[in-house]
Amino acid sequence: MTFSGSMKESKPRNVKDTWESELGYGWSRNGQRRCRSHRPPESTMSVSSDIRFTRRKLSRSCRGCCAALAALLVLLLLAAVAVYLGHMYLFGDPLNRQTFRGSFVATSWGTQDQVIPEAKDNVTREGELRQAIFDSYTKSELRSCFVAADILALDNAEKGTRVHFEVSFEPIFTAVSTADVTAVMTRELLFPYFQTLGVLPATLHIEESSVISSQALKEGDAPNTEVPTTEIVTFEIEEDLRECSPLTLTLCSYLPYNITTYPNLVGHNSKEVLLRDLVAFRELLDAECSHLAQDFVCQMLQPRCEGDRLVRPCRSYCRAFHAGCGARLPDRLRPHFDCARFPEYFGPGSCSPEPDCMGSLQRLALSRRACDAVPDCADATDERSCSHCTAAGPGALRCALLPRCVPAHLRCDGTPDCADGSDENGCLWISRSLATWRRETSETTLGAVRSRAGYAVWAERGRAGKICAAPYEADRRALMNVATSLCTALTFKSAISAEAVPDLEEEIDEDTTESTIKDKYRKEPAEYVEIVDPSAHEISFIKSECPQRRVIKIICDHLECGLASARGAQVALGVEGLPRSARPGDWPWHAALIRSHVHACDAVLVHPSWLITTASCFQGQPKAEWTARLGTVRIQSTTPWQQEQRIVGMVRSPVEGSMLAMVRLEEPVEMTDFVRPACFPEDGFKMDENSVCNTLGWTRNRDQLQRVHVVPTSMNTCENVSIATGNGICAEPLYDQDDCDEEEYAGSSMMCFDDKSKRWSLIGVTGWRIACSKIGLGRPRIYDAVTSHIDWIRRTISNSSR
Repeated sequence: MTFSGSMKESKPRNVKDTWESELGYGWSRNGQRRCRSHRPPESTMSVSSDIRFTRRKLSRSCRGCCAALAALLVLLLLAAVAVYLGHMYLFGDPLNRQTFRGSFVATSWGTQDQVIPEAKDNVTREGELRQAIFDSYTKSELRSCFVAADILALDNAEKGTRVHFEVSFEPIFTAVSTADVTAVMTRELLFPYFQTLGVLPATLHIEESSVISSQALKEGDAPNTEVPTTEIVTFEIEEDLRECSPLTLTLCSYLPYNITTYPNLVGHNSKEVLLRDLVAFRELLDAECSHLAQDFVCQMLQPRCEGDRLVRPCRSYCRAFHAGCGARLPDRLRPHFDCARFPEYFGPGSCSPEPDCMGSLQRLALSRRACDAVPDCADATDERSCSHCTAAGPGALRCALLPRCVPAHLRCDGTPDCADGSDENGCLWISRSLATWRRETSETTLGAVRSRAGYAVWAERGRAGKICAAPYEADRRALMNVATSLCTALTFKSAISAEAVPDLEEEIDEDTTESTIKDKYRKEPAEYVEIVDPSAHEISFIKSECPQRRVIKIICDHLECGLASARGAQVALGVEGLPRSARPGDWPWHAALIRSHVHACDAVLVHPSWLITTASCFQGQPKAEWTARLGTVRIQSTTPWQQEQRIVGMVRSPVEGSMLAMVRLEEPVEMTDFVRPACFPEDGFKMDENSVCNTLGWTRNRDQLQRVHVVPTSMNTCENVSIATGNGICAEPLYDQDDCDEEEYAGSSMMCFDDKSKRWSLIGVTGWRIACSKIGLGRPRIYDAVTSHIDWIRRTISNSSR
């Protein structure tokens, strides 16, 4: 078995970041205090020897001294208790280490003798810069909580070299703000050393990093298991045609579009109402809480109007804005800026993604991720500008997981042009509308929503349309044959119903005046095909005029679980061909749980509305806001297939000694090749040392999801690392090695491949975050077994749908 990806030894973690640092071990020595008195002894015991043993009583002065000492010790003990209780109940949880990443452009490096005095003669360019930044903060007002500085990368820039650096702080009572960190560096850039480098102060940019936190979750009360009963402001999402108007707000004149619409996303019905309310938004922008603030606010005040439709910002864009500015939003604006209002990205035109995504990657020193065949931007701009795509011409389709683009007319032409054959998949599909399907598939060969109900659509050589019901619109059996074939081909369990219905979408297009049809995904003429023989082993179609405009509408059963459908033909091979570093779609059921914009735990998708994780994640966090992020394998990136939903409730396992928990999502996630549920083990499935099982961890240096091959072992192996329970499963890595490059989060799954069903099944869930082991030793880990919970899980899901 070979694995791809780097295995680098991680830097040792600061002692303050480990759980062990919260426990105190040690001994103290207390010397005896002797009190001398010149008074004669009160009693003497004589013996025959010349040696006398004398017994003395404490004098009054000594007794007073000892009493005072005892009183002092009691006062010190009470003071220590008061400090501890005050810290726990007044200051709350200890603050996490804060990491800030920044960059600036240096136009020249000066002469060799222009180095800092403390540097050695053979200092490297990176070492010199690291020392200079380190000295800048150790001499500043932040020196009491400053920890370390590091140089991440040196990239070529238009005017010189862009220096990416990172500084870390251990806040004591209050968090360090981005403004404080920026102020120190802004002041230092004016000093001679940085001036000799030709640093451009205007290019300085610093923001707090979203790297994963290493703080252990505290124990305490679990959050409420019911959905919150407080009234939530709801908003009607208008899909009706709107009247577009010119963009006239000077503040937003830089936007890449010049057409907007009213009412806007904050409820202003006209420009006059907007201007009267503009002060509140200017105050938000003056706070400089995020480099995204002005663009996001402008898209709220002057949203894009395209095809007479309002285009909202994407949900991932809203989350990125909230990470910096969420705490500064006035209370009256919070309902309007609630990210649950905004859609997920499903193709161009579905929503507005984060602008200048490549610039954001560069600010995070992640520009190396461009053109690596894994999209790191919602609209995949980091992969579209690569040589392998520009050669295919405008409008080319990306081979979803490969560094190649193909012209659109090669899709569904009978010949695989992508190495994984994805350009020949999805030629028959089920979608809510033809316009939606065109939008979802206009940019890549994978990514369309797998809708259970919708129209049967087809694609061939760049053309697309619907399947006409004629001449079988009255033949229910014929329609069900077509539906069953199509549903099973799309990995649904079966078909529930099929019927001939009027093509309402086409009727709307005919009734709409030509001047209002501006959506490029709707203005293309509809095309139809009809079935040749619905009872044939392979159903074929011929082009049809479909004069009655009656098409087939299908409802499928639930999606098959445990299938990584993005892998195509390799889905039945288990781990064969799976790289160590996860690619999008390799583990579509894996979810990252985000607490207040920080990755804290993991979970497993078992239903569109339900995840399975561990209750230990939520202990001591009764008021924290949690969201679940699916469809991504990199925490600091945003893929075109990423979905994020708020967690609104938790139900803990009734099994004694188990930490298993189910969490409910605010809205069901959409099923795609990159987001779909895992299976439960089938009856008769037996796990032994020959089972193919994996767990998933995250690298610290690249926030990349990686798989670890584990094998079940006896519970005795885990007794030294965790509390053994009757409901537990003990497993250890297949290879003994230093695995500190990965960290398994609480709630991570143990998945085993069933060679009979060719499905991945959820076997167990880890209850605690697993720290690093010593070099040369594997890490045994213990999981909560899922088999004893299956009836409870299914009952909980069933009861919630009533």
